Amino acid sequence: MEDENVKRPGPSLEARFFHAVHDSNEERIEACLKEGINIDKKDSLGNSAIILAADKEDKSLVQFLIGKGANVNLRNIAGETAVFRSVFRGNMEILKLLVSAGAEHKIKNAEGLSAMDLAEDRGEEKILLYLKKL
Repeated sequence: MEDENVKRPGPSLEARFFHAVHDSNEERIEACLKEGINIDKKDSLGNSAIILAADKEDKSLVQFLIGKGANVNLRNIAGETAVFRSVFRGNMEILKLLVSAGAEHKIKNAEGLSAMDLAEDRGEEKILLYLKKL
């Protein structure tokens, strides 16, 4: 028989943080930061919050995370950065935001491809022209 008065542990701080990122809930992200989570914590695939935000094309969340000091050049296990995810999604706005925050656009992923290579492969002409001008 289970004791109804026994408290079961809730989700870990890490789990709450990544759920908040997934939900784009800046208030819950802020609460996790106050509890001590590192803004650059990575999930099991090596994705940081800024990579996830760029991948889901959430400009507001990308801005929020940059404002909180997120490292815009972290890589996941595939060697991709938030720049790669913004190029993959064809999101020029987020790409420009990341670059203006100091994101390196010449980093190569685990396959040896740069963001420029990815833009070319995906037919992202405007993004390719932008990256060439940097």
